[in-house]
Amino acid sequence: MTHNVVSDQEHKLLSERANEISLVLQQTVTSVSTQMTSLGRLVRAGEDPSLFLSEASADLTSPSAEAVALLQAEAGTDDYRVVAAVGRGLKPGESLSGAAAAAAALSGRSPGLVATPVYRAAAGREVGFALSAGSGAVVYRQSILGPPRPARSSSSAFSDVRVVLYAADRPDPGQVLVTTAAHLPLSGSVLYQPYLVGSSHWLLGTQAAQPLVGSVAAAAPWAVLGAGLVGTALVLMVVESTFRRRDAALALYRSEHRFAEALQNRLLRPLEAPRGLEVASRYVAASDGQKVGGDWFDLFDLGQGRVGVVIGDVMGHDVEAAAAMAQIRAGLRAYAVEAGSPAEVVGRLGTFVETFQVALIVTVVYGVLGGPAADGSRLFTWANAGHLPPVLRLAGGGTVQLDGGSSPMLGAPYAQGRPECRVTLPAGATLLLYTDGLVETHSTDLGQSIDLLCSQIEAEPARDVEPMCEAVLGWRAEEQRHDDIALIAVRIPPLASGASTTEGPVTSAR
Repeated sequence: MTHNVVSDQEHKLLSERANEISLVLQQTVTSVSTQMTSLGRLVRAGEDPSLFLSEASADLTSPSAEAVALLQAEAGTDDYRVVAAVGRGLKPGESLSGAAAAAAALSGRSPGLVATPVYRAAAGREVGFALSAGSGAVVYRQSILGPPRPARSSSSAFSDVRVVLYAADRPDPGQVLVTTAAHLPLSGSVLYQPYLVGSSHWLLGTQAAQPLVGSVAAAAPWAVLGAGLVGTALVLMVVESTFRRRDAALALYRSEHRFAEALQNRLLRPLEAPRGLEVASRYVAASDGQKVGGDWFDLFDLGQGRVGVVIGDVMGHDVEAAAAMAQIRAGLRAYAVEAGSPAEVVGRLGTFVETFQVALIVTVVYGVLGGPAADGSRLFTWANAGHLPPVLRLAGGGTVQLDGGSSPMLGAPYAQGRPECRVTLPAGATLLLYTDGLVETHSTDLGQSIDLLCSQIEAEPARDVEPMCEAVLGWRAEEQRHDDIALIAVRIPPLASGASTTEGPVTSAR
């Protein structure tokens, strides 16, 4: 029995660590997908190639090991020609065949991202991602992997486990993307989880580097077995002592939990709408027994008619995540008053998170709504650090995903300046910001889930923010949630009848 209890607990802890790693992976893939989608829209809009190159260059986190290119199908062949490229490894005029061309061709028949297997090239092992931009054009991003050796990290967050990620649906030595293990394949007790990247199947393997329940607990089955009848009384004393300690620990946990819940309820209380705006917000925990976490929203006055709007997510679902969220929320408010532009605020917040190790991973969108113009519109400027794109509902009912201003999540290595983007929000438009618990499921690709969310918003006849939030939350009420949900909706009221207004958003990036 003891062996079963320890084994079950070990498996549970390993599953939790694997889910945390999967979350980091999900955020990374989402960031890549969002950036490539934004580039694809530039191509479809017929923008000048120099704008594509400028945006692609800003998206590269490691130009010495990455490249982004615009490909075009070559008539009469299965190859693709490089039209424009930045970074290392791809040159304009070059013809691509093999795995890269196969992924590019498949992207034309797939709704989302397509990943190549790991393939050999002149620079060594490489992997690529393709996303169709229509009319035979493809946005392609490739990374040079180097040899499959144990990755080194400045963070010890996952030092208690060995991890290997395969660009295949089975443990294939030739398809290792990244690993922290010195020897492959992993042997012994390994937890394998399938991972879907668009239409491509990857496999994540996780193994405990040491007993996650602690060395004493891991040895408990054998200690009990060896004790025999002579040690029965001693075992009973240990069990009784353990129960007492457990009860004391649970009492302490409940006390801390009540404190954290009160703190979070204080921070996430209903927001007051500034003059000239309609605001609604919601926070829903993933389960009844889990009332605190790292998701948050915020809205505050910046003076001169300007309003700051925030949505964010600190990785975790516990008291520590809630406490970290409180620090980060306060820090962002302070920087917002002092720094000014969203890009500066997010950049300084990233330095704060990394310097003081406030949290492992944080995603955030921070934007500023300017004062109303004569036609009722407002300029919205925002920066997005690894978060999901905000959604804009226009007065006519259509939706727009605000993909610009994207950079890696806070806590990830990033030494460049943070980008930001601007869009003019017409009168009658509603801005919706949300966390991944609203759209993330095990059965649907994340990009498709966001598209479904947009369809749900478009189908909602009510334009007031309160019924819109209720409709959005009820969209997947029958499905089991695996993460908290935080969302905030901000609506610019329409002008009086007969007044002129802007029909749609006008976007620019910098």
